Amino acid sequence: MASNTQLPKYLSIGQASKYLNIAIPTLRLWERKGIIKPIRTAGNQRRYTPQMLDDALAGKKPAKPVSKDKLIIGYCRVSSAGQKNDLKRQIAVVTNFCEMQGKPFKIISDIGSGLNYHKKGLKELIHLICTQQCSQVVVNYQDRLVRFGFELIEDICQENDVEITVINQTKTESSNEELVDDVLSVITVYSAKLYGKRSHHNEKIIKTNQELFKDR
Repeated sequence: MASNTQLPKYLSIGQASKYLNIAIPTLRLWERKGIIKPIRTAGNQRRYTPQMLDDALAGKKPAKPVSKDKLIIGYCRVSSAGQKNDLKRQIAVVTNFCEMQGKPFKIISDIGSGLNYHKKGLKELIHLICTQQCSQVVVNYQDRLVRFGFELIEDICQENDVEITVINQTKTESSNEELVDDVLSVITVYSAKLYGKRSHHNEKIIKTNQELFKDR
């Protein structure tokens, strides 16, 4: 076991394993049994303090966190600035739902494609989930959160004991229009990579797909 003065303030699971001279799976087992409770980073990585590891080795139970209300996060999104009225309606619906829960809440909104996973609001939401600052995520429709990969965010929420609530399960006409726009944007990006942005093949593929989706 290394001296605490030679260690960083927070250790990765690999560093913690070496510090205690035990296998990484043993640390994960300890976590499942409640013997140790690591801190989670925004990227959902485990971090340990030397004191935490010493206590676990000595058989001390992890200290219970100070009781406080976690936030309910209402997340609202539209694809473009031209949909600001729709965004206002979403915020009103989600706010009303959150108010009915009778707990502290925060509304986060984004303007951007459901295929863009680098939006400021979405990144803030994931940070709050992974740092266990919220208890529930509320969205008006499932695709307001992300277009694809909803199950992945569900898994992240489950790992951090966060509930996801989708207020409405039915799709709207504007939602279907956004799906078409998102699919076309994917086709455009990959066609440009294959044939070049100014290629005749690229222009033909984009035009054909635009006409195809227009008939739907």
